[in-house]
Amino acid sequence: MEMKRRYLITLTIFMCLFSSPLFSQEIPIQIGDRPAQYILGSGDVLLINLNLWGHVLKPGSYSIPSSYGIIDLLSSAGGPLKTARLNDVRIIRKNQEVITVNIEEFIKTGNQDLLVPLQPGDIVIVPGSISDIFGRIVGFIRDVAIIVNVILLASRI
Repeated sequence: MEMKRRYLITLTIFMCLFSSPLFSQEIPIQIGDRPAQYILGSGDVLLINLNLWGHVLKPGSYSIPSSYGIIDLLSSAGGPLKTARLNDVRIIRKNQEVITVNIEEFIKTGNQDLLVPLQPGDIVIVPGSISDIFGRIVGFIRDVAIIVNVILLASRI
């Protein structure tokens, strides 16, 4: 009976240790002196790190499953903003290669060949539309005009 009790206590301690968050964190896989490009996530899912910039709801650095595509990445970031120019999304690879992806065309046709698989270290840029850039310029000019107007009014007092 005592042996069975010790066995159960040991088993319980083992289960608590290996089910703790300490053991379920992402574990980088590193080969040689190269930095890790893939991460083993919980549930043995292979993750890749990449960056998402531009006109999306939540730009930033993402660790996504290696099976994810660019549409999954944009969805994870909350989707593109209204000002996003989806016909000119760019992927910059570590070797400085720049790939243009026309997501707008993919949405219209559903042609999977238009989408490029993501790789570790990619930088995905979702640019803004021309109307957004024009709006920013007009807003800047408006702000300068307000400041000049305030200075002129203050000089009259």
